[in-house]
Amino acid sequence: MTTTAQRPVATTRPRRTRRSLGTLGLASSGVLTLVAVWWIAADLFDLSEDGVLASPFAVLERLVALLHDPLAGLTLPGHALASLERWGAGFVVAAALGLLLGFAFAWWPGFRSALLPAFEVLRYIPPFAWIPLAILWFGPGFTAQAFVVFVAVLPPCVLNAELGVRSVDDYVVKASRVLGAGRVSTLVTTVVPTSLPTALAGLRIGVGNGWMALMGAELIVGRSGLGYVILSGQQSNDPATVLAGMVAIGVLGALMDRGVRWLANPFIRWRKGVETGAA
Repeated sequence: MTTTAQRPVATTRPRRTRRSLGTLGLASSGVLTLVAVWWIAADLFDLSEDGVLASPFAVLERLVALLHDPLAGLTLPGHALASLERWGAGFVVAAALGLLLGFAFAWWPGFRSALLPAFEVLRYIPPFAWIPLAILWFGPGFTAQAFVVFVAVLPPCVLNAELGVRSVDDYVVKASRVLGAGRVSTLVTTVVPTSLPTALAGLRIGVGNGWMALMGAELIVGRSGLGYVILSGQQSNDPATVLAGMVAIGVLGALMDRGVRWLANPFIRWRKGVETGAA
């Protein structure tokens, strides 16, 4: 019995290793293809000489230089940290409030009926449209840019949290009520944990929305941050600086998304086990 129970584990690990290596190989080939097309467009078609598109090697040199040469008083890590602080402030507040609102919308129909019309109107206003008002309210500084992140992150968090609660099977709710749980207790102990996978998907969407909104705000009112790095490159007619800022934004955004997935994994691991078992 012990031998037969261990065989699936022995055969599963090599498969997972091969699958991971295959995924890594495909990802690497995609990145290399992008860099190759970029290099062909910049060097072989002389776009780099015309100042239209810097080559990958020129951008790499600029990235290395920005690590120790200040731009507007900050190195590239300093600008990245400034952007992360603004994004983090807006994201944390929007994520907490968005999850609470989403759960409340799905669980209390009266509360949803009262606030949904206003929410539906506000969520269709682009985050960039809030920038002038944010400047009037808070001035062109940290708070205004964090507020733009908040506006961009809140809607997906609310909508996915609400969808997660509505997707919970009615039999699960009825079973909890039969066992003596009250309405609030059922929401907290049964419905919220069951709806977390869908709700956390909204956080991942919010990461991207908030990060892109912040870059737009920094392009308009920033005096530091990765968006400001791009603006500085545009003002000095330096495509290498612009692309270096874009590469830093893309890499950091991807790492943030992976970080949110890693933090969410303990909360949804049970769901993966259920899906695997069902398959």
